[in-house]
Amino acid sequence: MAQCIGCQKKILLGGFKVGDDRYCGEKCADATLLPRMTDVFEATPVAVAPIPLPKSDTRGPQDSDLIDREGAKPGLVIAIGALVAVALSFAIHFAEASVGRELRGFNVWLVLPIGAVVHGAVISVGFFAGARLLNSRPRFTTYASAIVTAGAMFWLTYVIYYLTLATLDGTPVREQMGFVAFVRDIIEQTEVTLGRGRNASVKTGGWSYALYAADLIGFMLGAAAVVYFAGNKPYCARCGNFMRKIGSIRRSTNDMAAGGVAFKTVCANLEANNPQGAVDAFAALGDKDSKAYLSLEFECHGCAGCGDYAARTKVSVAGAKGPREVEGLGADFAGNGLPRFG
Repeated sequence: MAQCIGCQKKILLGGFKVGDDRYCGEKCADATLLPRMTDVFEATPVAVAPIPLPKSDTRGPQDSDLIDREGAKPGLVIAIGALVAVALSFAIHFAEASVGRELRGFNVWLVLPIGAVVHGAVISVGFFAGARLLNSRPRFTTYASAIVTAGAMFWLTYVIYYLTLATLDGTPVREQMGFVAFVRDIIEQTEVTLGRGRNASVKTGGWSYALYAADLIGFMLGAAAVVYFAGNKPYCARCGNFMRKIGSIRRSTNDMAAGGVAFKTVCANLEANNPQGAVDAFAALGDKDSKAYLSLEFECHGCAGCGDYAARTKVSVAGAKGPREVEGLGADFAGNGLPRFG
């Protein structure tokens, strides 16, 4: 019978192993081991000579309110996004018509418009591609344009149906009713599938308008999410470019004291604008392929034009379902002078 290293309880079956030690569970291991690392982190003095940042250019105004350094880029992103959204909306419409199934009609628990969110995200990829290719960080106008475009594309499908649909005798529907009446009939005749079987489909009645409103919101949320991910990358405001990934390094260890010293050294180097020192400190710790309890990660993005960088550190611990990030220990850093990895 094993005994928990942390709380000294007897372990009949299972438990959580860290090296040769066994704990009654992950929480007990965290409560025992993480304080060892943080105590060493706080108590270990690390002296690093700071590397001065280059002097900023003060020859002219740099405020973005005075000079729009991106010029026409935001407008081009919007134009590209809108054109791609129209093209993809037509493509998706005819694809759905050929299989007799609408992507937007897939809901979870009846009210969560997962299909509409995916649909809105797919037709908005032009905003993502435009922002990344033109190195234009999304603005409020980018978000607003993507959301409005998605809303317009939501109704474009009905316009296409209205203009192309015909009755069994070949009479165009547009000659028999107006567009508003056509859309009202479609909404009010909506059926949803609940389970399987002959009677699985039921009409939603007055709830149809709420479901279609949810789909419209789903379209817009999908578009906004795509724009968010387009800008969710380190950006060099000095050069007006998205930074590229310089490299990353990950090391694992069961030695909490060594991990605390290494992480303190890494943070001290990054605070002193010495990212190369941080890379070297990481490289000297543990095994990059080990599945040890404690993992320290360092990722760096940089701008080739001016040498500015954005670095992020992360601390994670092993778990039964995979690594778990430890909140409050990771941090973001920025400076100048690109490090070399490997």
